[in-house]
Amino acid sequence: MYAPRSAPLRVREASPADRNEWDRFVGEGCGGVLLQSWGWGEIRRQFGWGVTRLVAQGQGGPGWRGALQLLHRPVGLPQIRWGYAPRGPALASLDDDLAALALLRGARSRLLRRGVVVLRLDPEWPVAGEGLRRRLRLRNMPFDIQHRRTWLVDISGSDDEVRRRLPPSTRRNIALAERAGVTVASMAGEGVETFYRLHLATVARQRFQTRPLAYYQAVVAGLDACVVLATQEGRPLAAAVVAACGPRLAYLYGGSEPGPHRAMYSVHWAAIRWGRERGCRLYDMWGVPSRFSPGDPGPGYAVFKTRWGGRLEEHSGLQAAPWLGPLDRPLAGLERVLLARRPLLT
Repeated sequence: MYAPRSAPLRVREASPADRNEWDRFVGEGCGGVLLQSWGWGEIRRQFGWGVTRLVAQGQGGPGWRGALQLLHRPVGLPQIRWGYAPRGPALASLDDDLAALALLRGARSRLLRRGVVVLRLDPEWPVAGEGLRRRLRLRNMPFDIQHRRTWLVDISGSDDEVRRRLPPSTRRNIALAERAGVTVASMAGEGVETFYRLHLATVARQRFQTRPLAYYQAVVAGLDACVVLATQEGRPLAAAVVAACGPRLAYLYGGSEPGPHRAMYSVHWAAIRWGRERGCRLYDMWGVPSRFSPGDPGPGYAVFKTRWGGRLEEHSGLQAAPWLGPLDRPLAGLERVLLARRPLLT
């Protein structure tokens, strides 16, 4: 149950007792904002981040209108902390300026006491919602952390309906993989090490960045995610890690061996079916480059995503929250020095 916009607001810190309601809100209530889920915050805690969670709700009842999961950690000096809200705030309505403003004010009052001198937001708000960004006095940052563009595929309806909506070439490649004897299994933690070997092979070919095995093990456990593994005569060929959040299935990481086996088509089709069993109606294929155009040549991983039909969606990108007034811009310069060549999210 979520409060009407006219209800008086209060902001409070969430406690462990709120976990189920928190995940229901950022899931079904906000369209599936995975990086604002409780589990994602706990994963980040394992890797050295502090976590603060705020709820904006009506004073006259239990209804939630917004949630904001804030990550913070020292940069440079122990007493200076950097704050970041991945894909937050999560709002029941993008027209709810009051909830967004209340959450930012609540964040400022709490995080300043904890030594956080800047706060960066990465809201999952479409570019068409730029009015909200301006009303909150957010400022565009010159770099991004999350992809600001992603590829979304409609997976609602029956399996047959979803398959019929796929481009003919994709249906053909799924069938070719099946005829070649590619089999697919969906598993949890026991598949992470095999996935990681395939992932490292892809990282070497594509020159992507990666993280230690322990990170992926924590993600699969913390998000109750699925490792989808394709094999041929017992040989691992391709794998992906996917997670469900409300109506949205997210493709987080992948890896494959090169060859004509088309195993990654089988992996994604199995992932879609796994997500649909959990009530997902949208497949978020999790990022394409900012300058990518579906009609033009581009990186292979991005072109592959377009082969599942769907559409491009663009978000606002990384934002600076108003924090210390005239000191905000000098601190942004110091931030660039302190974070130079430092991986932000490891």
